[in-house]
Amino acid sequence: MLGRLRHRSLLTLASVLAGLLAVTTGMSTAAVASPAVTVPGNASASADANADGIAAVSAQETTVEVSGRATEAGDQVSIYALGAEADAADYTGGELVARTSAGAGGAFDASFPRTDQAGHDRLYDQYVAVVGSGAEAKVVGGPRYVDRLDFAPARDFDYPKAASKKGLQVEMTDDAEELGVQHAGINVAFNELMRNGPGDDPSKVVSFESGGRTFYFDADAVARLDGQIKPLSDNGILVNLILILYRSGDPNSAWPVLHDPDATVGSGTVYAFNTRTAEGVAYFTAAMEFLADRYTRADQAHGRAVGYIVGNEVDAQWVWANSGDKPLGEFLTTYARAVRIAWQATQKFWAGARTYISLTHCWTTVCGDNPDPANPTRFYAGKDVIDQLNALTKRTGDVGWNVAYHPYPQDLFDPAFWNDQAATPGFDTQQITFKNIEVLPDYLAQDDLTYAGSKRRIILSEQGCNTPGDTADAERLQAACYAYAYYKIRFLDGIDAFILHRHVDHQQEGGLRLGLWTWDDQRSEAAMPGRHKLSYDVFTGIDTARSLEVTDFAKAVIGIRDWADVIPGFDPGKLAERTPPTQVGTRNGARPVRPDVLADFETGLDGWRVSDNAATVQTVAGGYHGRRALRVRFDAAALPAWSRDAKTWKGADVVLPKPVNADATPRLSLAVRVPKPAAGEFKPGNAFYAKVRAYAGDGQVAYGLARLDPDRGWNVLSLDLSGWQPRSQLARVKVWVRGSTDDDWRGSFDLDYVALSGEVAPAGAVPNIDVSATLAEHHPVGSKLSVTVTNNDVRPLAGKLALQPCGGVSVTPETLDVGGIGTGAGETFDTTVTAFDPADPDHPVICAAYEGLVLPVEFTVPPATPTSLFTFDDGVQGWVAGENVTSVARVGSFANGPGSPHGGSGALEATGAAAPASARRTVAVDLTSPLDLSGAKSVVAWVDSYGGAPGATGYEATLTVVSGSERRSTTVSTFTPDRWNELRVDVGDWAQRNKVTRLEVGFRAIGSDTPWSARFQVDDVAYLD
Repeated sequence: MLGRLRHRSLLTLASVLAGLLAVTTGMSTAAVASPAVTVPGNASASADANADGIAAVSAQETTVEVSGRATEAGDQVSIYALGAEADAADYTGGELVARTSAGAGGAFDASFPRTDQAGHDRLYDQYVAVVGSGAEAKVVGGPRYVDRLDFAPARDFDYPKAASKKGLQVEMTDDAEELGVQHAGINVAFNELMRNGPGDDPSKVVSFESGGRTFYFDADAVARLDGQIKPLSDNGILVNLILILYRSGDPNSAWPVLHDPDATVGSGTVYAFNTRTAEGVAYFTAAMEFLADRYTRADQAHGRAVGYIVGNEVDAQWVWANSGDKPLGEFLTTYARAVRIAWQATQKFWAGARTYISLTHCWTTVCGDNPDPANPTRFYAGKDVIDQLNALTKRTGDVGWNVAYHPYPQDLFDPAFWNDQAATPGFDTQQITFKNIEVLPDYLAQDDLTYAGSKRRIILSEQGCNTPGDTADAERLQAACYAYAYYKIRFLDGIDAFILHRHVDHQQEGGLRLGLWTWDDQRSEAAMPGRHKLSYDVFTGIDTARSLEVTDFAKAVIGIRDWADVIPGFDPGKLAERTPPTQVGTRNGARPVRPDVLADFETGLDGWRVSDNAATVQTVAGGYHGRRALRVRFDAAALPAWSRDAKTWKGADVVLPKPVNADATPRLSLAVRVPKPAAGEFKPGNAFYAKVRAYAGDGQVAYGLARLDPDRGWNVLSLDLSGWQPRSQLARVKVWVRGSTDDDWRGSFDLDYVALSGEVAPAGAVPNIDVSATLAEHHPVGSKLSVTVTNNDVRPLAGKLALQPCGGVSVTPETLDVGGIGTGAGETFDTTVTAFDPADPDHPVICAAYEGLVLPVEFTVPPATPTSLFTFDDGVQGWVAGENVTSVARVGSFANGPGSPHGGSGALEATGAAAPASARRTVAVDLTSPLDLSGAKSVVAWVDSYGGAPGATGYEATLTVVSGSERRSTTVSTFTPDRWNELRVDVGDWAQRNKVTRLEVGFRAIGSDTPWSARFQVDDVAYLD
């Protein structure tokens, strides 16, 4: 649209006269609010010598300076200010802010107050120049925005430096610290953040002044955002905020004002910001100023953010920035306004802030279907977005926008990006993926794409590697993808950060499993952490001295001998960029001697504050050493679900008033108390742990780890920092506590008497060890039980550890020689189970005894190894179409998630007829000879499907085992499309299991009779004994 505005310069005589008359008579309310300033004309060195109109607009501390060129010397030039949303052709609805006369060669300049009488900051306005008066009046050139920020921002500090490019879209902030994350991406949902008014309860909102008005932000949403940002930035992590807008039905949300009025509501996942109306611009500007102000404070009270990504994948706007059907030029008119406002608002508070646009991996193609492919109105080519945005902003006042790119593999389900066919070396490549990511910085290095003579910066803000199955090989492929991609980007100039997506697998991500963690099937909430994948360990170590060690396996997966063969400039000596935390020995129960007390909480918080996954800190009665202690609470409803997961660390920390030299007092002691759990509050086998982290002024970290005993009340922990060189500059201390299960823990722990001392009294100390066990086989007796003993104490272990037969479990050998296991080290011993009759077979326990300490060690009986019946690796294996199924075929891949077989190389795919969605579709196999499953306890099959049945409220699948006229079946009514679902029929007590004649799988949608040609897949049909 802005391109067309340049040709709409001839205005009617009436409109010109009306505008000029309003200024001279004071009849315009806009003019009355801020009187025009008449500036004598003179030649301006900043005027564009090659074009008429405004050439430059500079925002000063208190004024705005405009310069340009009129048609000829002596022209009378009027400068109008319009809101960012306005059509420049209708300039008379704006405000006449200055009049001047053109000097030699037509050059003019003008100056006027930056703030109007209502408090509006003209930094965000656009400006037009009108030459002449009466019938001769005309707009000269096009609109121009402020493109020079010649004032001191509110804050002044250097852009922080990260140790490496390694980043993550973070969920659990405690885990981000454990992973060594250096860059973070955090979603900011404006529909949750911003409210449409103050509401009835002042405690529910945070008010903020912007443009002479008061705006309101949801207090809980702000607290959640603080709780994510501050723990990250306190650890030196560079935080980038991803600014997005979801549809909202909350009557208090500002969603109705914030979303683009042209949006096709219901078609998008994420919506474009409203820069089409004055109210939308005001709200979006206020939100940007709020974020920039809050997260650039000198005291970092709420944390610090350094980057702002405007929207998500805007080249796929129909889904990720929906603003309705429109050509790219029209879309960029409004999107560029949002980018400009974000840039101006954040620069107003801190000159180091970086603003980014967000793009998919589609470069010269589009990532979606347009109604008319020849005229894209929903999905655009990423290269076109960059080219046209660059032209637009240069024409209307350049903006320091940068690029946040998403170079996913060509097929998001296939992590083997090195096989991508659409990613080629040149600028005309269809896609830019990990394979050819070097194309992007090369393209942006072209002179005409630079900003102020410098290349625009690039971060990779969202991309990941799928885990294409539930097997170890699938995890190896995902981890190899990450290792290869990281190394490419590590040695590629022009890219600042590689921010991985996701932290935890998400059940509603179309079948993709991109996380470093699996999701937890035992939790009802989505994306709750289950267990680490192989990629977790690769991610943790890849920027440390262990880099080559943790990625060595990947070379065979990729098919290379040496990383240097595929990574230009690969230098092993440059991989160790980050120093991991150092574990130090910790005594449990020793008391400090002649301590220097850092905090006793007798008169207050002593500077301690909430940190990861905690809501509040307060002092309470009943201290360890005095009358009071600090209570760290994590029971607030506003906390995210993962903060309530028992196995995530919850904590508090303190920044010491000044660094402390602990050379003479290297024992850091404190007391921790966890309330004794109520019966049934946690699953059997739960154990509590504390981790104490000591931070040096140079960023190095030491930590101590200990198992806590709630029955002891106060557990006194003493870290031995004597071997940690940075102890002379102790600057910060953090204390974490967690459980070991995935139970919902809405509770607290207490902390007291934090002190340094030269020595500790060992009387009362108990060994600080941990013991875990892993059973190798489903049938325990005779199976290997691997027992791992870890020493977290200050001294090497000595002597024997006894494995006592408790809970009906016995092993041989009964004693283990643990002598010599040093601090932070562990050793695994193989034993054999000789007796297994636990009271709770789901939670068997063996007891480990060492120097008077007895630890119950729970272990898990692994599931039975399935005996395969049908793998479909070599065909349909006798399976045929049944009800409402037109055909069956063996497939190696398919369009729905996760896109690949559950195991092996093939799966059975059924193509359904166009029957009502709720009608059963079946596939079956009739066995030529009855199958004897006398030894089986259950029959299983894995089923996947397409989703999207119109009007469906859910899906279900059924597995049926048939023996003659007898049947056994199971139905899963919580079936999830785009992922493999296990169907299991119990047959252990079924007399007819010794002559199974038929197996059948059924699938249907629930709640809809609309005709639907469904497809579903079956794989790995097996039985378990």
